[in-house]
Amino acid sequence: MEDEKNSIDKMDESDRAAMDALFSELDKGIDDMEAGRIFPVEDAFRMIEDMLDKETNQE
Repeated sequence: MEDEKNSIDKMDESDRAAMDALFSELDKGIDDMEAGRIFPVEDAFRMIEDMLDKETNQE
Protein backbone atom coordinates (compact mmCIF):
# COMPACT_ATOMS: atom_id res chain seq x y z
CA MET A 1 0.00 0.00 0.00
CA GLU A 2 2.87 2.35 0.76
CA ASP A 3 4.26 1.84 -2.77
CA GLU A 4 0.91 2.87 -4.26
CA LYS A 5 0.83 6.02 -2.17
CA ASN A 6 4.33 6.96 -3.25
CA SER A 7 3.50 6.46 -6.93
CA ILE A 8 0.38 8.62 -6.58
CA ASP A 9 2.39 11.36 -4.88
CA LYS A 10 4.87 11.35 -7.79
CA MET A 11 2.25 11.77 -10.55
CA ASP A 12 2.36 14.92 -12.61
CA GLU A 13 -0.62 17.27 -12.64
CA SER A 14 -2.14 15.99 -15.90
CA ASP A 15 -2.02 12.37 -14.68
CA ARG A 16 -3.51 13.40 -11.35
CA ALA A 17 -6.29 15.34 -13.13
CA ALA A 18 -7.05 12.34 -15.36
CA MET A 19 -7.17 10.05 -12.34
CA ASP A 20 -9.45 12.46 -10.46
CA ALA A 21 -11.76 12.66 -13.49
CA LEU A 22 -11.88 8.87 -13.72
CA PHE A 23 -12.72 8.48 -10.04
CA SER A 24 -15.37 11.18 -10.34
CA GLU A 25 -17.06 9.32 -13.20
CA LEU A 26 -16.86 6.04 -11.28
CA ASP A 27 -18.46 7.71 -8.26
CA LYS A 28 -21.28 9.03 -10.46
CA GLY A 29 -21.80 5.54 -11.89
CA ILE A 30 -21.97 4.00 -8.43
CA ASP A 31 -24.44 6.69 -7.33
CA ASP A 32 -26.60 5.96 -10.40
CA MET A 33 -26.59 2.22 -9.68
CA GLU A 34 -27.50 2.78 -6.03
CA ALA A 35 -30.37 5.06 -7.11
CA GLY A 36 -31.62 2.47 -9.59
CA ARG A 37 -30.67 4.52 -12.66
CA ILE A 38 -29.27 1.79 -14.85
CA PHE A 39 -29.40 1.15 -18.59
CA PRO A 40 -29.51 -2.04 -20.61
CA VAL A 41 -26.10 -2.92 -22.07
CA GLU A 42 -27.16 -2.04 -25.62
CA ASP A 43 -28.30 1.44 -24.52
CA ALA A 44 -25.12 2.01 -22.54
CA PHE A 45 -22.91 1.11 -25.51
CA ARG A 46 -24.97 3.35 -27.80
CA MET A 47 -24.53 6.22 -25.34
CA ILE A 48 -20.77 5.62 -25.26
CA GLU A 49 -20.60 5.53 -29.06
CA ASP A 50 -22.55 8.79 -29.25
CA MET A 51 -20.17 10.48 -26.80
CA LEU A 52 -17.13 9.22 -28.72
CA ASP A 53 -18.63 10.44 -32.01
CA LYS A 54 -19.17 13.90 -30.52
CA GLU A 55 -15.59 14.03 -29.22
CA THR A 56 -14.21 12.88 -32.58
CA ASN A 57 -16.24 15.46 -34.51
CA GLN A 58 -15.12 18.32 -32.22
CA GLU A 59 -11.42 17.79 -32.98
